[in-house]
Amino acid sequence: MKKKIFTDEEGRMYEKTSKGMEKLAVFSDHYYSLRVFNGIPILEIDGVRMHLVKNFETPLEYAKRVCKLLRINKEDVVLDSCGGLGYTAIEASKKAKKIISIEKSPEVIELAKKNPYSKKYFENKNIIRINGNSFEKIKEFEDNRFTKIIHDPPRINFSEELYSPEFYKEILRVLKKGGVFYHYIGFVGKGRGKNISEEIAGKIGKINGFKTIKYDEKCYAWLFIKTI
Repeated sequence: MKKKIFTDEEGRMYEKTSKGMEKLAVFSDHYYSLRVFNGIPILEIDGVRMHLVKNFETPLEYAKRVCKLLRINKEDVVLDSCGGLGYTAIEASKKAKKIISIEKSPEVIELAKKNPYSKKYFENKNIIRINGNSFEKIKEFEDNRFTKIIHDPPRINFSEELYSPEFYKEILRVLKKGGVFYHYIGFVGKGRGKNISEEIAGKIGKINGFKTIKYDEKCYAWLFIKTI
């Protein structure tokens, strides 16, 4: 049965159930909710957008940009770290051989299941979803497992471990030689006289085996290639 989803004037989303109109929101350690942005649902946590929309009309356009930068093709086995509502995994699955997508938050997964635009995240046969923390789950993969890795983590103050040298070394281990690593960092600006984005890129660049390809200003993301 097709879900009946409605929005109010502020873009907040509701589902019509036997109990009446229920807001698509979950409150636990944080307040998770869906809100429509230019016709497409986005995830908000404590009222903060979890999608990059500054340079894009919708989050779907962002997903297309990521896949274009990575040149996803039919031979690719892709790791999607921090899957969110699944938009990037869905876009990548149109061309890639296989996508393994990791999402930690059960609240986000619950909302994704109610989001019509996330339907293919659960139905596409070449998307394998894993519930858990990327920092731990990545340790379970064998060496040289992936040809492309998409890492789209929360802000560093929420998940410092996903910006750690230990995690980046695991990324290197599971990435094949010649494979590309996409790392969204976001518009973090400058703090204490340092550019945090460049600081993180420098941290990765010091790991033997990674070489910086480029910084994409539109996505606020770095791309690296594995050279060994």
